[in-house]
This record gives sequence, structure tokens and C-alpha cells, in this order.
Amino acid sequence: MPFSISANTLKHQAKIVVKFWPFKHIKTTQARQLLTQLYGYKDDHHYQKLLASPHAPFAPITESVLISQYKLWVKNLADLGSMNQNQAKALLHQLWPAYLNQQIALTDKLYRVSFRFYGDCNDFLAGEMLNQDISYAFDDRPSIKDSIEALGIPHTEVGAIQVDQQWVGFEYLLQDGQTVKVFPHPNQDTTHPLPYMPSPRPCFLLDVHLGALARYLRLAGFNCLHENQDYGDAVLAEIAASHTCILLTRDIGLLKRSKIKYGRWIRNVLPEQQFKEVVQHYQLHSAFQPFTYCVKCNGHIKPVAKNSVQALVPAGVFAWQQDYQQCQNCGQVFWKGSHFKKIMQILQEVA
Repeated sequence: MPFSISANTLKHQAKIVVKFWPFKHIKTTQARQLLTQLYGYKDDHHYQKLLASPHAPFAPITESVLISQYKLWVKNLADLGSMNQNQAKALLHQLWPAYLNQQIALTDKLYRVSFRFYGDCNDFLAGEMLNQDISYAFDDRPSIKDSIEALGIPHTEVGAIQVDQQWVGFEYLLQDGQTVKVFPHPNQDTTHPLPYMPSPRPCFLLDVHLGALARYLRLAGFNCLHENQDYGDAVLAEIAASHTCILLTRDIGLLKRSKIKYGRWIRNVLPEQQFKEVVQHYQLHSAFQPFTYCVKCNGHIKPVAKNSVQALVPAGVFAWQQDYQQCQNCGQVFWKGSHFKKIMQILQEVA
């Protein structure tokens, strides 16, 4: 049943639509077509026909009716006008200011869902949000990835998502009234895992502040990209994407960049603890291949003949040490000195 609206009111509202149209231009005839369809008519011709009929059924538009129809009319107006729902809300408030502005604020969100975060995802929350149901308000239909990050959790920290008991991916669009559960890495559910680790022997990319952690990872035998110069977040995101690397950082905002697929926010401050955190989180101990990457430049290390490095080794060391390795990139020479046992102990203790 269409809603009752007088010819004068429709004419006035068509002028409002033309004046406050969110895009470049709309004609009055187009505005009338949009409004008549919004109010339940097929088009303006159908409205004129029913308006002239003495027995046509109409539903009155009262304040209570408008409030009850508010969400539906915002959605329909957005669809009819090919606009987003925030634009539709603003236009609807211009059309019915006396009814709406006292009851509903233009800034009020249309929809709500309930979020619950589990495990390490709570590391990014505080106060009453910790281990509690969180009411999240929104307009339109945002992706679940954007909504999770709006609440403070980078998408790289998410292992699996349930919406009303159904497993979903980051591209899922939220709907009003849903219940969302977000689980961290590593997640026990393996049927719908989200990006976590790209290969058994991953490539790591570390930001400028994690140089000590980079050295530990290289000692353990992992390809670890790191520079002492800060090239900026955009460059790091591009490198992480192009090289399929796991980005490690203590910058939460960096991990929210859309190009970054794999990553972790490093919780610990001390380098040895950071190393232990990464090894345990990604279950790396069984993949250790110590002394295969150069701690200085990340180049490959290979055994070399003793005589070939005599000029690069202190005379005292050369006199007793027989076995040497050399970086194929920067030429750094390595041997099993007094530090060797300490390094091996560190690698063993992180298991």
C-alpha cells in the first residue's frame, strides 16, 4: 500500500531533492520519480493516477510511521538514488525535518552488531572491551575486515571469523543484528583459516626499529629483510606484498594497510623475548638452519677454504681456527668463536 502524500508536499520535496542532491545535478522530473517510488508508487504516473482516484488506498505518513520506516527508507533511497546510506540519511532529514530531527540525530548509526574477540586479539583492546561483547554501530554494509580494524585489531592478527555460527572471510559484509566472533592466530579451526604463514620457511620483513630481532632470525636461518634506514610505511607495505613476506613491527597502524597480507604486532620489547615470541607464534623451531644467512646483510653463507680468507681474519684466530664460512653478498667471514656456544644456547632455549 503506497503512502499518502499531497501534491503540494511532493512538489515541495522534489525541490528539496534538487537542492540537496549529493551529486552534480538532478532534474525535477527525476526527483519526482524517485520520491514516488520511495513512497510505494510505481512511478510519478502511478502516483497521479491514484491521487485522482477517490477510492485509492493510502497509508498515512505520521511521525511514528516515519520512525518505524526510517531504516527501510534510508536503504531504499540510497538504492533508488545510487548513493551511500549516509547521503540518503542526510537527504531524508531534509525531507522530513519536523518528524526526524527531534527523534533521530543525523549522526546516529543505522545498524548494530555484537563483536566478541578471543585470545591474543584482546591485546589490542582495553577496559570494558576486554573479553566482553562489544556493540558496534555502522551505516551501509561495511566489510568485516574494516569493522574489525576500526575496533583496533589489525587484520593480520585475525585467524578466523564466525558470523552467526558461520565461518566467513574478510570480504564479508555486515548486516544489522548479527553476532560476530573473532579468533586469533594460531586458530584451532582449520576449515576456514585466514592468512597466517605463507610457507614452511617464510620470508620476514622487519621495520627499522627491529634490527636486533632481524639478527636473531638470520642466525636461526631465516630470510629476513631489514634496513637501518626508515623508508616509510608505504614502501614496507609494497615490499611485504611483492615478496610475500611476513611483516613484523610494533606499529599497529602499519599492519592495517590493505596490501599487507601476513604480519604480526610484536608484543615484547627485549630482542631475545621478541625472537622467542616469533619462533613460538609461527612454530619455527623445527625449521631452524643456523648460520645460513649473514647477520649483517642477509646474504647466503657458504663454507670457504681457509687460505682464501687469511687477509680477512685476525692472525690469532687464523692460527687455530680451521673452518670458515663467508657471506656471498658482503664478504663477511664467520667462524666458531667464543660466541658460538651462546648463540646455540639461545636457539635451543626458544623452543
